Amino acid sequence: MKIYPSHKIYITKSPIHGFGVFANQTIYEGDIIEETPICDLGIEKGQSTSLMIDYRFNWPQGSGGNWDKQVLAWGYGSLYNHSESPNAFWRSNLERGTFEFVANKTIEADDEIFVYYGN
Repeated sequence: MKIYPSHKIYITKSPIHGFGVFANQTIYEGDIIEETPICDLGIEKGQSTSLMIDYRFNWPQGSGGNWDKQVLAWGYGSLYNHSESPNAFWRSNLERGTFEFVANKTIEADDEIFVYYGN
């Protein structure tokens, strides 16, 4: 399996919070912005820990709360900032064992890319 870095994005200081992910070019609705490998943090369901609390994801995503692991998204995956009205979303690619960040609307060059973190 090969994962290539995305040339559609760059990282810089965000006016919202810390660093953020920004579009390097126009990204269209449905485009995969970035695919990232994941790193299992070894956190068991029900275990209470603050380890990487602001950067970890449930894996797999979108499984009705039936996640198996808590993971980090490599690449720029942990740098997308939150919005209640995001212009992108993330999903688990079970076949490849990766996350995909996908545009849910057209994102113009130099716009920050936001995802919804969940409840």
